[in-house]
Amino acid sequence: MGGRLSLLFGWTRAAGALSVLFVLAACTGDRAGLPSDPAGKLFARGLDEIIDLYIEPVSSRGLALSGAARLARLDGKVAVREEAPTPESVSLVISYDGKPAAALPIPGNAGAHEWGRLLADTIAAAKHTSPQIAALPSDTVDKAVFDGITGNLDRFSRYASPEVARDHRAARDGFGGIGVTLEGEDFHITAVHPQGPADRAGVKPDDKLVAIDGQSTAGRNQSDVVHQLRGPLNSTLTVTVARPGGGTRDYRLQRALVIVPTVTMKRDGNVAVFRVASFNQSTTQRLAETLLEAQRQAGGRLGGIVLDLRSNPGGLLDQAVSLADLFIREGPIVSTVGRHPASKQYFSASGDSIAPRTPVVILINGGSASAAEIVAAALQDIGRAVVVGTSSYGKGTVQTVLRLPNDGELTLTWARLVTPSGYYIQTHGVVPTLCTADLADDDRGLAAGLQRASTVGARPRAGLDERSWAELRKACPSKQTSPALDVKLAERILADPRLYSDALHAIRPGSQFARDPAPRLEASLPAPSLPTPSLTGSSLTGPGPALSSDTRVR
Repeated sequence: MGGRLSLLFGWTRAAGALSVLFVLAACTGDRAGLPSDPAGKLFARGLDEIIDLYIEPVSSRGLALSGAARLARLDGKVAVREEAPTPESVSLVISYDGKPAAALPIPGNAGAHEWGRLLADTIAAAKHTSPQIAALPSDTVDKAVFDGITGNLDRFSRYASPEVARDHRAARDGFGGIGVTLEGEDFHITAVHPQGPADRAGVKPDDKLVAIDGQSTAGRNQSDVVHQLRGPLNSTLTVTVARPGGGTRDYRLQRALVIVPTVTMKRDGNVAVFRVASFNQSTTQRLAETLLEAQRQAGGRLGGIVLDLRSNPGGLLDQAVSLADLFIREGPIVSTVGRHPASKQYFSASGDSIAPRTPVVILINGGSASAAEIVAAALQDIGRAVVVGTSSYGKGTVQTVLRLPNDGELTLTWARLVTPSGYYIQTHGVVPTLCTADLADDDRGLAAGLQRASTVGARPRAGLDERSWAELRKACPSKQTSPALDVKLAERILADPRLYSDALHAIRPGSQFARDPAPRLEASLPAPSLPTPSLTGSSLTGPGPALSSDTRVR
């Protein structure tokens, strides 16, 4: 077993679809045969990784031609096409306003590296020919070509420019900052992260950020201001804030690692309700710390736990696994399977759970995806939690996120997620034990839900064919809403041990992976002895090439 592995899942809201991401960071060193020029190296690396890792076999030629064709979207007068006057003479021809401007010979049996060089040469020729393309930033042109390349893949595979990729990495891994949340054109500070640099210095919610290092924030866009606030760890800056009562104050701050909080908790009697918004590097640690504090406050007699995963788009896979591990004494959590050897993974409980017996209810809805679905399915499949709400999104493909030479990122679908009972999450999702899709968010709905909980006759998920899955999801359609009814119903179920037991045992699917790691998959999955998932968010170890932990579940 070699290398560091972490998975990342997420929801691409612009596309209206959740995407489970298995993020791999590409090696930083040059691979043998890569072009030496930056553009050639960039596209050769991208094509190389797609050919190697994408879940379905694809050709460098088709990808590169699709990428080159996208140049026409930057200037409608430009056209790129492959011409083959004879089988021995094939060229990539760049035309401008209907007239040939350049012809680039295509080597016989051209592979990813050769096509990478050709794409770089094609862009150079297009810039030489088109003043409009020549005036564009290189990042804009690169993105257009990569959009053409990934347009040949599934809808969850995509390219992010360096600036966007840096924001993505900051969201999942943290960043050097001062720990404030800004809103509005006047940069109103709506939240100050506890124990962050701003909090320790005395910056307060409702302050307004008016200057950074003497530069006014007036008239600037939020992205510029945010990027100025961020910087290397331990570097310093001066912020000027205006207080609601009048006057301004300057604070000299030292940037520290800021990881956006994803977990909040409230107590209702002896029930702890955890809202998990997403899965980043601190999610499991934060939930574990808060759960231990809730147990302490309850004198060791915490009666129940509600995990609210509604509209949770996902995050880091190692966090999904380690969070589920908090509640599972033993057994499987999730498996992945794909074309690449390193995509075949089997994740099981470490035996170090901190709440293996406390009753658990999980809330999901149509916005719960990827990492959230991993947790819900794992605890539902082994009879550890009652799942309440509406059917989840059903995003069960895994993406790798590769860091490219230009600091951008290429996200590729490379595997599928499999639950402990042996079904694919993709399209199926998680169907609640207790469906609330048709219940009103009022006392009548609550009464109906409690009656349903005592008589629920849920169907086992293992072994269902596609028709049965369609019927099951149709009976509990996905909804994006998060009604208060769900929380009330969860708390009432937890307050009644008999009701909880009836609902918990309504689904008895067994655990196929506990006996056979891949009973229903095309390829068998190894069942390695896994290290204890770290509560600090480090990656799990898996087979295959050395991979970095730059992985998330979006």
